[in-house]
Amino acid sequence: MDIPKRYLSLFLLTMFITTNADAKHSVPVPNGPSTTGSVFHPFGKITVEIINDLGNTLALKYHCKSKEDDFGKRSLQPGQSWSFKFHRQFFGRTLFYCSFVLPNGKYSFNIYEDHRESAGDDWCQKCVWKIRLTGPCRLNDVTKQFAICYSWNKSLY
Repeated sequence: MDIPKRYLSLFLLTMFITTNADAKHSVPVPNGPSTTGSVFHPFGKITVEIINDLGNTLALKYHCKSKEDDFGKRSLQPGQSWSFKFHRQFFGRTLFYCSFVLPNGKYSFNIYEDHRESAGDDWCQKCVWKIRLTGPCRLNDVTKQFAICYSWNKSLY
């Protein structure tokens, strides 16, 4: 098959899309553990789950949103969880942020940042977070521990 040079990039893009269209042709995650079969689906749905890990008696009040979506004010009892699903933006600019009302004040955190959750060793297709007084901690898919912890954002939304 002889392809003119001016159509080469279009041809390559078409081939990439058609060969990666279903799950059996998904893209292996760089540096991902090969023994677990971890696969990143670039056009698959992302799930973000939030778990109240404040203790046995503290309800978690929170409000999550993005530029396009607002999930409203919500509350979780101790140990309960809530999740939402979405498709990543094509150019990797997806951002969801939440504000949390805790006994010691109001805090915010970017619960999903595309460049943080879709790259490197700490990528996630299902991003599970435990919300603690000290800050949010995400599940590490390799160790199965909530060991990827962050501080609260400095400013509120």
